[in-house]
Amino acid sequence: MINLINVNYWFISVPIVFLFGTPILYVSILYIATLILHSYRIRYRLPIFDKQQIINFDQHWKHWNDPVTVVSKFFTIIGRVWHDHEIINMNHIPDDGGAIIVFYHSTLPNDFHYLIAKIFLDKHRLMYTITDHSLYYVPGWSLLLKVFQLIPGTRNDCIQLLKQKHLLALSPGGLREAMFGDHNYQLVWAGRQGFAHVAREAQVPIIPVFTQNSREAFRSLPLPFRNFFRKIYDRFKIPMFIPYGGLPVKLTTIIGEPIHFPPEMSASEIADLTAKKMEQLIDRYQTRPGSILKALWQRFCSFK
Repeated sequence: MINLINVNYWFISVPIVFLFGTPILYVSILYIATLILHSYRIRYRLPIFDKQQIINFDQHWKHWNDPVTVVSKFFTIIGRVWHDHEIINMNHIPDDGGAIIVFYHSTLPNDFHYLIAKIFLDKHRLMYTITDHSLYYVPGWSLLLKVFQLIPGTRNDCIQLLKQKHLLALSPGGLREAMFGDHNYQLVWAGRQGFAHVAREAQVPIIPVFTQNSREAFRSLPLPFRNFFRKIYDRFKIPMFIPYGGLPVKLTTIIGEPIHFPPEMSASEIADLTAKKMEQLIDRYQTRPGSILKALWQRFCSFK
């Protein structure tokens, strides 16, 4: 009887520990990347840039090229080993010139980290990513964010970067999409059009990006009173969600065709067109609702 209880205990507890412990492992990977950067900074006395002073790209590249290469290879290996991560249509990312990469925000954006790494390694381009300023308050993350150019930029900052012919990545849904999206992969953009105004002003193309099975890698535990927590986030910008998962599902990042638009097209029309193109990517490559079992099958049992 005691042995049966022990077996049942382990049978139940091990999966629970794995599902809720893997997000901690994901965060640990980010801290390992930070330690790599700090080791280079201390060894070679590299400067630390303020989050608003990473505009001097040439100086940034000169000092941080080697450590960024090491961390990018680290992320790429993790993505390849754990998720068999691959990218379709890398040729849609320009070798030079400005462009806005608009991506679907999964629960935890590990897929986007892999994309940043591959673009750097394959295109030798370290793009800027617009992120929430709250990430800079996470202990130990500041250096990683600064070096990889994740910044809480304003609209004018974005326009300036694009006119300097940099790549700029952002998610119109942001944390809201991460928290309140689900395995149906609906867009949670809440009518945001700022990226469209920026693209129109800078006259650069918009490139939609979506990762197949990104919601199967990590999911968010359904919370009671969902609408209440959504109002709390909208009012106070306090992230409230419990991620779980981390299963080795197949991840495939699809880079859509660049969206070009005439100067007379309004920001509202550009935003609607971008959302339409993103929905088309999702419809083409993602089974809805998403299935963890199918994603695992694609990872381990599908033969190319």
